[in-house]
Amino acid sequence: MTDEDWRLSDQETYLHGRKFRWAAWWPYRDGWDHDHCDFCFAEISADTTGHADFNEAWVTADDGYHWICPQCLEDFRTRFAFEVQAGPPREPSGSIGKLR
Repeated sequence: MTDEDWRLSDQETYLHGRKFRWAAWWPYRDGWDHDHCDFCFAEISADTTGHADFNEAWVTADDGYHWICPQCLEDFRTRFAFEVQAGPPREPSGSIGKLR
């Protein structure tokens, strides 16, 4: 990853060194129906109609507020010194948590 990666937008100020765990999406507040990956903006939701990109992803372990898709966590794990508490089950298709 380079500093020019389009997905970077000052996330280091609030994500560096954070712990993440794999989870099915849930609404952080009443009325919320989705979140977005903090890097690539992929939609993460409990939606099962195929609208959301993921229904499971990485979420900050301490507050459950920030969500990161599997590819972005892998891409930025070292740079941001992410700690991972538990990983997703491996699926033969490679579509971990991906709905479409």
